[in-house]
Amino acid sequence: MLHLDMTKFLIVALLTTSAAFAQHSATPIATTPTDRERVQADRAKAVEDEKGAPATRPWDRDADGKRPWERQKALPK
Repeated sequence: MLHLDMTKFLIVALLTTSAAFAQHSATPIATTPTDRERVQADRAKAVEDEKGAPATRPWDRDADGKRPWERQKALPK
């Protein structure tokens, strides 16, 4: 009698757990990135773009090719 009850219990347990495992999908759910992850990605992209950018940028240089902070100040005489 005990053996029959144990068998029924195991069958019910097996059926309920197998149904739960069958509902679980193996495909990951795509989540939208958080604001922090977006900022980190933007900063990483900017660093990569800066590394690939040419060293001379004509828009931040004067006619003599110097940046404003590279120019020596003319000393008053």
